[in-house]
Amino acid sequence: MFMISKEAMDSVMSLRGKMTDPGRKAECIADVENMIETKESILARAEWGSCCGNICNLVPQIDNEIQILQSILGLLREGSTKAASLLDDYIALVQESYRPEPDHW
Repeated sequence: MFMISKEAMDSVMSLRGKMTDPGRKAECIADVENMIETKESILARAEWGSCCGNICNLVPQIDNEIQILQSILGLLREGSTKAASLLDDYIALVQESYRPEPDHW
């Protein structure tokens, strides 16, 4: 299981609420694009550090998340209502695969 910051989890959850407002479509698209960029950056670092092996299957996990986010982005751009359903699937994946970081280290 991986860790996720509370801010990152909150941003994913807030995106779900934004999707219910058609006037916030551009904001939702920007949020998903930002999430993809972040995941791609993490993926590049994970692949770069692959000399140590694929620790905890990090690369496939992040690649899967990027694919889901790209699908959500495509659906958002099309104006499809299926984007919210796919986001729910993504949220379930994140909740299953990550645990919140502790309040104090």
